Amino acid sequence: MSRFRYCLPEVAGRGAGLGNEMIPWARAFLAAQLLGARTLAPAFGLNPRRYWRHFGSSRLDWLGHRALKAALPVVAFTESDYLRHGGGDVVSALRGFAREQSLMTRKAFVLSTGGMWGGMQHIEAARGHMASLLYQSRFAAGNLLRLRERLNPGRLTVGLHVRQGDFEPARAPAAYRGQFNVALPLAWYRRVAASIHQQLDGAVQFLIVSDARPEQLQDLSRGLPCVFSGDLPDSDCSDLLALAEADLLVCSISSYSVWAAFLSRAPYLWYGPNLHEHPEGFLSIWGHEPGQQAEPGGTFRALQACQGAGRLPRRCFAIADDGQVSAQALELAWQLKGRAETDLIRYGVIPAAPGMEAG
Repeated sequence: MSRFRYCLPEVAGRGAGLGNEMIPWARAFLAAQLLGARTLAPAFGLNPRRYWRHFGSSRLDWLGHRALKAALPVVAFTESDYLRHGGGDVVSALRGFAREQSLMTRKAFVLSTGGMWGGMQHIEAARGHMASLLYQSRFAAGNLLRLRERLNPGRLTVGLHVRQGDFEPARAPAAYRGQFNVALPLAWYRRVAASIHQQLDGAVQFLIVSDARPEQLQDLSRGLPCVFSGDLPDSDCSDLLALAEADLLVCSISSYSVWAAFLSRAPYLWYGPNLHEHPEGFLSIWGHEPGQQAEPGGTFRALQACQGAGRLPRRCFAIADDGQVSAQALELAWQLKGRAETDLIRYGVIPAAPGMEAG
C-alpha cells in the first residue's frame, strides 16, 4: 500500500443520512483495494447526526480531507466514468478507469467519488466489509446485546422499519410510485403486521425500529407482541444491523431500509404502490429512471435475464395497500430461520435419511 494514495468518499454539504453516505464509502473501499490505497471514512465531522462518534473519526475530519485534496492530485471517479467503463460491477469499471488514468503507476493521488449512483449491485463486493464497519462501530455491540435479551429466539422476528420524522407525510397510494423519502401509512404497517400475526397464529414478534414518537406507534403495536429499539441511545448502526438480522423485513421507502435488505439474506417486503410496472409483467423500484431502461442499467439487465427464465427464486415480495402478506413469503422466512436449539452444530439433531449411517 502506498503511503500517498487515498480513496475518499465525497460528502455533499454537511452530510446526509447513514444509508446515503455508505454507498460512496463502499465504492471508495473497493477502489482502495484495487489500487493499494488507504480508504478514508466520509467526513462526518459536520454531519448533524454526529456519525463521527460511531466510527471514531475526528470532528475536524473535513479539514483533513480538504488539506489532502489541496496537497495531492485529485482524480474524481464519477457516474459518467462508471458508465463509460461498462457499468455493472464497480470493480470492473474501476479497473478500466485506473488503466485510463495510469493510477497503478502513480505514487500519490486522492481518488474521490461521491453520489448514490450505481445502486447496491455495483458495490456487492463491499457488502461484508460494510457490515463489519457497522458491527465494529462504537455503540452497536452493546445495543444489539440488549435487543437480543428482549427477543424470543423461538419466534419469527419481523423487523418493521417505520420511518416518519424527517420524511414527507403519508399520501394516497397512487402518489407513491417512483418516490423516495416519503413516510408510509402507519395503517399499512398495522395491516401487514396483523396479516402476519394471524397467519402465524401468534408465533411471531415484531421488532419496531422507528424515529416516530411512542404515541404515534400505539395503534400499530396494540395487541401485538412488539419489541422497540427507540429507547436505546446512539442506535443508528445497531438499528440497521438489527433490521438486517430479522427473519423477515418490512421496508420503508428509504436508503436505510435498502441497506438493511442488502446486508440481510432474509426475505423482505416492499410497499407495492411505490413500484414501477413494466409491460413485461415485472415490478421494480428504479425502472422509471431513463438510465435503467437501456444498457448498462441494472433494471434493464434484470428484465433481460428474466425473459423466458421461468420461475425465478426471489426474496422480495410486493405488498399491496391492503397489507395482505403472501403465505409464500412467510414460508420462506420460516425455512431460512431454522431453530437454534435443534441446529446440528449447536448440539442439535437432524433427521436420519433412510439407509444413512454415521461415519
